[in-house]
Amino acid sequence: MYKIKDKIYGLIAVAYYLIFILGLWSMGYLFKMKFNYYYIPYILLFIVAITIVLKKDKSFDNLGFSKEKLKINMIISSVMILAVFVFSAVLSSHPIHKLFKAALYYLFYIALVEEILFRGFLQSYLFGFKLRKSDLFLIGGIFFSVSHLPFQIFAHDIEPVAYILNAFSQLVFTFVFHMLMCFITYKRKDITIPVAIHFVIDYLQNVL
Repeated sequence: MYKIKDKIYGLIAVAYYLIFILGLWSMGYLFKMKFNYYYIPYILLFIVAITIVLKKDKSFDNLGFSKEKLKINMIISSVMILAVFVFSAVLSSHPIHKLFKAALYYLFYIALVEEILFRGFLQSYLFGFKLRKSDLFLIGGIFFSVSHLPFQIFAHDIEPVAYILNAFSQLVFTFVFHMLMCFITYKRKDITIPVAIHFVIDYLQNVL
């Protein structure tokens, strides 16, 4: 997954990312226009990423999935997710059906998709550039942080500089988060545990 590749992989990563950012801008515009299905560009671009990898590589490795430690990683992740859900059910004032709906949203729409796109697809394909591994992870971190800007700026009509300054600490956090998730992915050979960690953070901060 995080191995040296042909240059075309790196070029695909950059081209896709630029289109992805435009897609996020369009999501913000559709949201601002009160279009109910504003998330369609996000889903379509996710499908495009899956298609690119499966057609080019004929495997799930560059999406962040490997058979090497999959079983134990799945067990660890499942325990984390279940434990957090039970914890939230005990402490939260929200009804259980709303917690379950939120859990599905943060697990599949947020955590799984972002981990596949950023720790899987884009970070793997950036290895098409002949740079130091640390530099490639830094680029991936910048990609991940910047991706959190377009939708918020456009959807809420916020001055870009003002929003960046206001959200600077959050952008730093997302950058560090990317580096940490890449480290875990590299050590555990897939994104299963990062998906669970991502879910835990986003889910808890929104339901408690």
